[in-house]
Amino acid sequence: MRGARLLTNHCLRLGMSLLVALGVMLAGSVSVQAASATQQPGNSTGDHIREDVAKYWNFPPGLEGARDVRVRVHLKLSRSGEIVGEPKVTVTGGPKATQQAMAAAAMRAVLRAAPFKNLPIDQYDTWKEVSLNFAPAL
Repeated sequence: MRGARLLTNHCLRLGMSLLVALGVMLAGSVSVQAASATQQPGNSTGDHIREDVAKYWNFPPGLEGARDVRVRVHLKLSRSGEIVGEPKVTVTGGPKATQQAMAAAAMRAVLRAAPFKNLPIDQYDTWKEVSLNFAPAL
């Protein structure tokens, strides 16, 4: 751990990025899709949203059947990046108890990350609706 501390002391931005990446690898993965067909994969807006949510995405380890569970959270955003209305959660695969735990963890991550900042207002039509896909790391 001393090496990690030295890394974050010398380059805080790189150190934090590594810690976030490690957390995502250990806890699971998050991907973002815009509801609009004009959204391009791998765009910086989707990356910003994914990174914001990934910081908070974690669930209890050892959940039975977690590898089979997939959670999708569909949400609408205001121009200021705030969630409008109630996000829609869809869960597939795995045991019911694990589905519930992972769906709750996904919702917590989304709500903690909101409001989403630094989104390009001139591209609002591409990010006004997004779907976030959550899955455990395999």
